[in-house]
Amino acid sequence: MGNDGGSIPKRRELVKEAARIPTSAELREFQHEQQEYHWSTCPLSLDSLKAPVVSDSAGVLYNKDAILKHLLPTDDPLEVSKVDKEKVLGGRVQSLRDVIEVRFHVEVDGSERRWVCPITNKKLGAGAKAAYVVPCGHVFSEGAIREVSEQRCLECNESYTAENIVTILPILAVEKERLAIRAQQLKEQGLAHSLKRISGKKRKKHGEAVDSGSLAGPNAAPNDDAVPLVSASSMLGDTATSLGRIKNASTASLAARVVAEEQANAKRRKLESNDNLKSLFSSGKVKQKDGDFMTRGFSIPAVARYYKTQDAFVCLSNPSISLPLSNVNDDYCDCPDGSDEPGTSACSYLSPLSPATPANAAHDSINVTLALPGFYCKNKGHQPSYIPFLSVNDGVCDYDLCCDGSDEWAQVGGVSCPDKCKEIGKEWKKQDEQRQKALGGAAKKRKELVVEAKRLRKEIEDQILNIGVKVEASEVKVKALEDQLAEVERKERGKVVKSSGKGSKLAILTTLAKERIAELREFLIDVRSQRDQGRDSITELESILTQFKDEYNPNFNDEGVKRAVRSWEEYAAREKPDVTDAAHERDLDEVCKADSETDNINWDEWKDTDENDIDLLYKFEEYLPKNLRTWLDQKLRDIRILLVNNGVLAPARHADHESKAVTDVRDALESARDDLEKNRKQLSSHRDDLETSHGPDDVFRALKGQCVSKDSGEYTYELCWLDRTKQKSKKSGGDTNLGSFIRIESLVVDDDIAPDGKGLGSGERVAMKHENGQHCWNGPNRSTTVVLGCAEKDEIWKIVEEEKCVYRMEVGTPAVCGVSNGKEAQKCKDEL
Repeated sequence: MGNDGGSIPKRRELVKEAARIPTSAELREFQHEQQEYHWSTCPLSLDSLKAPVVSDSAGVLYNKDAILKHLLPTDDPLEVSKVDKEKVLGGRVQSLRDVIEVRFHVEVDGSERRWVCPITNKKLGAGAKAAYVVPCGHVFSEGAIREVSEQRCLECNESYTAENIVTILPILAVEKERLAIRAQQLKEQGLAHSLKRISGKKRKKHGEAVDSGSLAGPNAAPNDDAVPLVSASSMLGDTATSLGRIKNASTASLAARVVAEEQANAKRRKLESNDNLKSLFSSGKVKQKDGDFMTRGFSIPAVARYYKTQDAFVCLSNPSISLPLSNVNDDYCDCPDGSDEPGTSACSYLSPLSPATPANAAHDSINVTLALPGFYCKNKGHQPSYIPFLSVNDGVCDYDLCCDGSDEWAQVGGVSCPDKCKEIGKEWKKQDEQRQKALGGAAKKRKELVVEAKRLRKEIEDQILNIGVKVEASEVKVKALEDQLAEVERKERGKVVKSSGKGSKLAILTTLAKERIAELREFLIDVRSQRDQGRDSITELESILTQFKDEYNPNFNDEGVKRAVRSWEEYAAREKPDVTDAAHERDLDEVCKADSETDNINWDEWKDTDENDIDLLYKFEEYLPKNLRTWLDQKLRDIRILLVNNGVLAPARHADHESKAVTDVRDALESARDDLEKNRKQLSSHRDDLETSHGPDDVFRALKGQCVSKDSGEYTYELCWLDRTKQKSKKSGGDTNLGSFIRIESLVVDDDIAPDGKGLGSGERVAMKHENGQHCWNGPNRSTTVVLGCAEKDEIWKIVEEEKCVYRMEVGTPAVCGVSNGKEAQKCKDEL
């Protein structure tokens, strides 16, 4: 603290919780807490439920004595809670016939008593659906009633109808509506919730006219639970006489208890009329900016009655704990959930991050979770919001969240925070108009992107259809060529081997000699061409060295240059043979000429035209009829193929390569297979593209390939949609791959939005994962998470390296404007 080297941290140096709307999980938890409260507390008397317990047509549970007390008329002019109780009842209870005494099966375990289903033995309470049957009132779990086929009570065997199954404390709107419709139908039939008649007749009793109905008045039907209309003052004055007129013993006992409570309440009302107690509440004539003593810092309508009561205060999450009204907002945390201090910072130490204490561990049934989201600032003229309890009366004007200054109502240290909501609200509205205009433009651009994405998707779908047809046609073509190739090869194997040339052996030898001479002639032409190229190269090198010798500086003392010049001079001085012999060149020209251009050899003279025996054999077919010739030729080929396949004969061999017919078919088959493979790859690529996520409404398909960059000092960062992220160095000029696009996912963020509307805000946002980037030295491969927010144009807002080689890029784009992701649509934060 002092002179010890330490310091006291200021509030702004600590983590500050942003104002927010309660999440769905918090709302469900609050709903569960409300269920627990209504299962254990009577909403009329705010006392714990105890037998006998009754229920109205809406399934709400009450103490029967509280209903009796409410139905009894009163002469006390200070009785003001009756109107509030009527609001709680909602007009559903006008007499005892409008309630049913619910009969719970009680299980005793030591000192603990709990309500259970007599069939399933499940505990009845918050989180367990339960219902009772009318008119007997026995309570069962909803599952047990649903499994029973015969509509008779499992306890008393009394019959009932499906319409007369009443859910206790229903949550679903459908169930509430069903009970409301049932009550209306019963009313139209002249029946109350207990199925007793509403209207009845008067009868004479002991010489006087007595209404045999209940506390509702002359329209009630005869009933054993009837209570005569007597005033509270007469009951207080003559209790024995009043109670003696009650017929039912149980009702009489309850009425006696109510009378005793009424006497105690009369004393309490006198105390409540004390001026000192009234000073705790505003009279309505004096206007305060921070509310009265009870309601300062509070706004949730669902539990408003807890803060507007003149009875004892009940802790929200722990209804069993009640406090005097003077303990509310007294700057001392009395309730474990902090609900008694909505306008002070006394309970600011309560946090989900706080470690469990031994005191809390000893009381597991006590809920120590903070019941309220924070101090409520009305901010009239601007947007209402919550501020953390830690910021209440801390001597700092938090105009960013509480522009009316109500969080500093105690003026600690003389700090006064005047209301600036008018000025701040005016500036906010001006900026909000600009934001809304920008959002309108962004929404329009997104619609255009969606239309373009649909057009591109339709093009790909059409290409898939066209390529699919091509693939089918190519498959048919390949199959046909494969069959054709097999047939041609089969026919080739069936051919009889002939000699390579016609005639005698001399003719064959002549053919071979002709081919050999042609081969040597081609080789000679190639060697001569290489010789000419070598001569040209030598001539060019000699000219270069000659120019070098003439132009070099002899005064330049470089031994290497001088040595090269001397070597060239020696080479040039030597005598060289004349390589340009004209006669030799003419001889080579004659040798290189084709035989048809010279008269040296006439190869046709050496060809023997005599036919051999094999040729005569083939000539034999020409003498046969055409049909027989075709049949015989096919049979001969089949026989030869059979002999070849069985190894009797060798297959036909060609000197150099396979026949032209086989080659042509094989080339056509390879070409068809290449086309088929190409079409299949295109088809697979297009199908993968359609199956790949392109974001909500396929919108990023329209942005695919486009890039957006941001100058960040030493580096320039670039994002190419659905491709990759890059880092460009201004010094080296090289690119560093920060990751290639992998997938689109969602990410929960909780960030602030700048006054210009640039920011991610709070909620679930669209994110793009880029992985497998360039490897980091002594680290992982680079990766980037691109989180997208709504903006009028594509722009990179911020780049952060969260850890080594792991980057986070916040990008604005109209493509995500209005996208809900199934949970929460992106909204601008309504604050500066």
